[in-house]
Amino acid sequence: MLQSCKRLQQVKGIEKIMLMRFKQLSLSLLIMGVGATTFAQPVLVKSEQQIEEYRLDNGFRVILAPNAKENKVVMSTIYFTGSLNDPQGKGGMAHLLEHLAFKGTQNVPGDEFQRRLNQYTLSNNASTDYYSTKYLNTIRPDQTAINEMIYLEAERMDKLVLQEKFVPAEIAIVKREREVRMDQPYAVLMDQVWKAAYGNQYLGRLPIGDLNELQSIQMPELQRFYRNWYAPNNAVMVLTGKFDKAQVLKQIDQHFSPLAKRQIPAQVKVPVLDARTIKNRDFLVQKGSQLAKFNIYLNGQNGQHKTALALAPYLYTMQPSGHLYQGMVETGISTMVQSTTWLDQDFNLVFMGALYAPTHNAKQVETALQQGVEQGKNFNQTELNRVKTLIRNSQDSLFSNASALAGMLSDYVVSEQGNWAQYFVHQQELQALTVDQVNTRLQQFLIPEHRMRGHIQPTPEEQKKAQQQQAAEPLKTLDQMDVQAEPLKDISSYEQEIQQYLHTSKQALSQTEAKIQRGTLANGMKYALFPTSTRDDKTYATIIVDFGNEKSLFNQGEIIDLMAYLMLRASDQYSLQDIADKSIDAGGSASAQANSNGVAISIVAKKDKFDEFFRFVLEIMKKPLFEQAQFDLIKAQSLASLDRPYTEPETVAALNMARLIERYQPGDLRYHFEPEFAKQQLTQASNEKVKQLYRQFFAMDHARIAITGDYEAKPVLKLLQQQFATWNGAQPYQRLSVPYNSYAAQKQHVLSEQREFGSYQGVMTLPVGNDHPDAAALMVMSHILGDSQLTSRLAQELREKNALVYSFGSSLSLSSFENSGALSVSANYTAGKAAQLSQAVHKVFQELRKNGVTAQEVAAAKADILKQRVTALEDERRIHRMLVAQLELDRDLPYREKRDQAIARLSKADIDAVIQKYLLPQHWVEVMADQYGQPVK
Repeated sequence: MLQSCKRLQQVKGIEKIMLMRFKQLSLSLLIMGVGATTFAQPVLVKSEQQIEEYRLDNGFRVILAPNAKENKVVMSTIYFTGSLNDPQGKGGMAHLLEHLAFKGTQNVPGDEFQRRLNQYTLSNNASTDYYSTKYLNTIRPDQTAINEMIYLEAERMDKLVLQEKFVPAEIAIVKREREVRMDQPYAVLMDQVWKAAYGNQYLGRLPIGDLNELQSIQMPELQRFYRNWYAPNNAVMVLTGKFDKAQVLKQIDQHFSPLAKRQIPAQVKVPVLDARTIKNRDFLVQKGSQLAKFNIYLNGQNGQHKTALALAPYLYTMQPSGHLYQGMVETGISTMVQSTTWLDQDFNLVFMGALYAPTHNAKQVETALQQGVEQGKNFNQTELNRVKTLIRNSQDSLFSNASALAGMLSDYVVSEQGNWAQYFVHQQELQALTVDQVNTRLQQFLIPEHRMRGHIQPTPEEQKKAQQQQAAEPLKTLDQMDVQAEPLKDISSYEQEIQQYLHTSKQALSQTEAKIQRGTLANGMKYALFPTSTRDDKTYATIIVDFGNEKSLFNQGEIIDLMAYLMLRASDQYSLQDIADKSIDAGGSASAQANSNGVAISIVAKKDKFDEFFRFVLEIMKKPLFEQAQFDLIKAQSLASLDRPYTEPETVAALNMARLIERYQPGDLRYHFEPEFAKQQLTQASNEKVKQLYRQFFAMDHARIAITGDYEAKPVLKLLQQQFATWNGAQPYQRLSVPYNSYAAQKQHVLSEQREFGSYQGVMTLPVGNDHPDAAALMVMSHILGDSQLTSRLAQELREKNALVYSFGSSLSLSSFENSGALSVSANYTAGKAAQLSQAVHKVFQELRKNGVTAQEVAAAKADILKQRVTALEDERRIHRMLVAQLELDRDLPYREKRDQAIARLSKADIDAVIQKYLLPQHWVEVMADQYGQPVK
């Protein structure tokens, strides 16, 4: 659906429906590990589609899927134990162990374990679900880093040191995590469904854990759980991406073969679910500001139904052919339809839903949703073929993406009890399905006996009033628990890495730039052609068309949005369905969106289909139809989406922050998103105004294009000259600048609806742009301040010591055009702790200003930043995005070397200096929103 204003992203989460894959009910930031010696050679036990499985004598299994075109390695270590194995009355034990599994091992004690994780990975994470616990690391394709992570994973498996002193703090963090999860209306809905199906056992217990039960867990019980389940014969390691298979197997043999296999307890068996026996089948959640109806079709696992059910989301909700989309969205009954599936070892679940506005008829939505699914017309062969092609395209993309492939293999290892090759069986079965089989199996499963209803409604009015806050108890922090600070680590290894990254980056920059052709067409359009092999065998094109200025586009924000949305939905020759089918056939997509005072068009297709698809999209772009019916539909959808209360804490905090620092008038394209103003502008919009804007401003001489992929540059350049020769509009153009503006410190604590969590937003503007001499030092300072969710200064104060938050965000943005930037912090905090959170943030600032940073922090931050920058140069798609920006700035890739060198030269004194110069509490603007705040107009 069209976002009604390009500033909408200022209000993070306003229109997001967290229809997450409910399997991931417990996501927590964590890490990886491994440990020690050499035994028998790993034995190859299975091979399919260039994926191999090896087994050690102790039962440990390793699945390897190498891809030499990748620029990373993804390592997933899976233990076959999750919340189903939590002892009775100890719900959350598996999840608590996951939290504690990065606090050190016998050979890598304390913070050193996490420090090494940060040093040798690009990212690390972990999750606990019903059936498994997974530790995930993304690593550079560097053998030293891979070896280190294999070692740490073996350490985690056999030599964890579980310390009781960390348990209270981690339980508090788990509580924060549960609060965050249960603040989401869809998570609450699914919790109700599972409890109705299973009671307070099996899948009826959230993997994240129950606070009272967590607090009853004793260390001997936790140690016993660890020894029972964390064993080589109860684990599988998946590695995907770019690695040397022989070296990896050698390291795994060395560190895992010495680990003894153990007797594993019997897995908990979930009783077969018969949906007909579920008594409570209607669920109401009043939270947030959305209106939605959901039908949840649930029953015990049935393998025969699985492949047909996997097609359901596409068949019902795809635009424009989905039956629910046609029957509910195009008819104006609802604003959006959604569907997802969860097909697991103990159940099949299909989620069908519709979002609607207060102006819609709720009963009509409910009836249309039920009839559209259970009594709708059969699908035909054309519709089935379309979906099969789309799924084949997705499968191709899966095998070129190390992260996605690791995720699929990990999920199948768990759901198919280790038989990951079942994925290929399912794909073959899916492609072999006949249209009669699909219709029959959907009709057998999507029936009233399997249906439960979910109703999402906004938070009741009585829960939007200010509450009287009780005095908060002082927190006992970890630094009050006599936890000794660890000594400063040797920074020589970081310095070695920095020099290596500098060398690798310089080589990559010069070698890549040699392949790029840059120039300007006769009409002034700039181009960058990057003929190269991409890891997914696709070709990418991005066209930026800039037009107008502050005055000529005043009050045109919504019109630009509408024009971009409608431009590629129909032409004088092709319908929306024609365009969708052509995109599927090309294995790609085409989209357009507003981009400040301009439009950005993105085109992607398989390399052998790109030329044809590119010409096709250009033809549509030059002769868009701007259908009245499509205009009316998107205008109605956008107005309906705006017709809702804006009372969620995140929304309230973001809106009030935007209002505090606003400098422009309503109607200026830089003006922040304001719901009532957006509605006013949309109401006045007409299709004729959209057409007029296109005729007046599109096809301008202020345009640029970048194309990256496997193609011959000479014929493509000739094509560009032919296609864009007439793009010579001469309307005045001026980029919209946002110069630096200083703000005095302000603090607002505003009222939002009742939630477990409040939302914090803090901003400090900076007189620094991307080319300023202090930019590199500010990047390092920002990294130390808040890059890591576990070890940064903010993480230590907000999360690890005080458990005020489960997660937070910190970012530095610097303009490429003027000396203007901003440092920002956002966090979801426990409602009622607004003052403490603000105090904690200021404490971090004060300590940085008083004591500065450590040499180790600087070295680690520099190494990590350069590691990320080098890795970006090893992905052609990332380089493609760089080209688009460089065209506007008249720069090339080697220009990046200046920033690399500047970062490498930085010292502790340099960082301490920018802290004193720019980290100024007297300019820190902050807004907190929860049910204890004050109403603001």
